[in-house]
Amino acid sequence: MIRLSLLLPLAATFAFLHVLPFLPYRDRLFGVAVPPEVRYGSEGRRALRRYELHLLPWTATTFFVPLWLPLSWAAIWMSAASLLPVIAAGRIFWRTRGEIQHLALPAPSTREAQLADTDNHLQRQILLFLIPMAILAGTAVYLHLHWDQIPPRFPVHWGTDGTPNGWSTRSFAGVYGPLLFGAIIVLFILGISVVISWGSRRSALQSTSQLVLLAVACIVAAGGSLAGLLPIYVTPVWGVMVFNAASFGLIAVAIWFSVRRRGETASEPGEVTPESCWHCWGQFYHNPQDPVLFVEKRIGLGWTLNFGNRLSWAVLALMLAVPPGLIYLVLQFTKS
Repeated sequence: MIRLSLLLPLAATFAFLHVLPFLPYRDRLFGVAVPPEVRYGSEGRRALRRYELHLLPWTATTFFVPLWLPLSWAAIWMSAASLLPVIAAGRIFWRTRGEIQHLALPAPSTREAQLADTDNHLQRQILLFLIPMAILAGTAVYLHLHWDQIPPRFPVHWGTDGTPNGWSTRSFAGVYGPLLFGAIIVLFILGISVVISWGSRRSALQSTSQLVLLAVACIVAAGGSLAGLLPIYVTPVWGVMVFNAASFGLIAVAIWFSVRRRGETASEPGEVTPESCWHCWGQFYHNPQDPVLFVEKRIGLGWTLNFGNRLSWAVLALMLAVPPGLIYLVLQFTKS
């Protein structure tokens, strides 16, 4: 049961790697803006087939080999099984991208930024993000009402053999730490969503795409609530498996809905940016002539900072400042 709970996230990750080239806009193929006749023609199909066939040995091997490896090595083989297919997929993706680069549409020479109107959109975002915050707040109220049932010391982490190896105490940080941890992450995700809405081109902004961020926030809130309930209730292994399956299912539905919505608005193409402004295998965008703060990633899913915009460095600094605070909360929660 424990092995299956570890393999489930791997299976979901591998499935996402295989469907990734099919998800972006209809004018996007491996991060390259191409005409529709190329995207759905013989050249496009051959490129997709090569990607799948070259990736399959990596995902199949790293999924089935751990079935026979000891659980005591789980930390090692989980790390290897998580990283190797991702690295292989990235290498295959960018190699295929280079092979079809000659089919790319020319990028516009003039960059304009009609930034998204965030007045109404911001209100909707805040209202929607009240859902994960309400989950965390409800758990906090429940813990407060059952404070007397919380033991002075309780386990919060278990080894692969089921033996507790991490403990916390009945204190504010020990009990409410996971909920505070979850609330900070939810607010962080909300902040990212708001900044992306404000700093993206309206043509590139898809409100439905940000449903993925909301889905992640709800999963974080639910996970924080389960961790917050550890002083009173320990979720069994099968419950963790159900939670993992539901989490991946929710994200899959959000991605599917976003892609479907894009298909319904196919008249609006994906954002085309100058190829010369992408660096490090297309991972970093630097264009001082482009006034936007965020641009779509080359694969057509998600956003990345325009490092040619000075504000991007302030946003990056804020993003890097959050993890140390979260680590501190984790240490406070898990200390014996």
